[in-house]
Amino acid sequence: MIVKGTVNESADSASFWRKIFVGSRGIRSGWRLTIFLLILAGSGFGLFAIGILRIPAAARIFHQGFLSPGLEYLTEIPAAICLLVCSLVMARIEKRGLGDYGLSLRRGASKHFLWGLFWGLCVFSGVIALIAALHGFSFGGLALHGLALLKYASLWAIGFLLVGFVEEFLYRGYVQFTLAEAIGFWPSAIVWSLVFAAMHLANPDENLTGALEVFLFAIFACLTLRRTGALWFAIGFHAAGDYAETFLFSVRDSGYAASGTFLNSSFHGPAWLTGGKVGPEASVFSTLALCIAMFCFHFLYPQASRQE
Repeated sequence: MIVKGTVNESADSASFWRKIFVGSRGIRSGWRLTIFLLILAGSGFGLFAIGILRIPAAARIFHQGFLSPGLEYLTEIPAAICLLVCSLVMARIEKRGLGDYGLSLRRGASKHFLWGLFWGLCVFSGVIALIAALHGFSFGGLALHGLALLKYASLWAIGFLLVGFVEEFLYRGYVQFTLAEAIGFWPSAIVWSLVFAAMHLANPDENLTGALEVFLFAIFACLTLRRTGALWFAIGFHAAGDYAETFLFSVRDSGYAASGTFLNSSFHGPAWLTGGKVGPEASVFSTLALCIAMFCFHFLYPQASRQE
């Protein structure tokens, strides 16, 4: 009887712990999300520990608010590798593909990406045009010519494609998919969009107005994910928006100034118009432009696509 009772108690204990960690779909989403974040944090710590990112130049990004293509590559390439590896590990555990986390390569992916690039250029060019119409922006002269122009135009384009990929896949990829299983798509989107905006508050000269625009930007990215079924539109939109602000119009982006930009441009006027030291994302026109973009996208992409 004693042995039988011990066996029953062990079985009950195993059943209890199984209910905590395992649900009808396998490992519960909260535990899977925790595993992913721990692996991601560990891999990121490993990169710092072996010295890939531990150099004075990289620290300038965060402490001095200054960007260059080389510094973008130095931070974004390792981050992209970490994200892909961690997501592949989780995909193996969950018996899924990267397409489930927003990187589907099904037919139409390239079209969504190209449309994202187009929308990003249009929306953020429109913001600058509105600021300029109220005499808050001067284009100035060209800062680059000839081969230097081609060089930096290409370097920044690749750099911001990396930024778009890393930030969209980090905040709208695995974590969005997994939390959405537990609480629903839009509650999850709001949570991660708030985290995305809060992280930007650590940028030099960022403020609450700029963070609000970042939140709306993230919500728009989530809307494109919901309606297209993948992250490619959002990646293109993100990359093109940053490229337009930093390189084409040569203004601050989330508080960061940059070298190797196209124009000797300048802002002048109140912060509500120009965004001040934050850049145009803290301008009232940036918030307006994103709201219009969401409204238009809602009607142009009315049906949610099934992720494959």
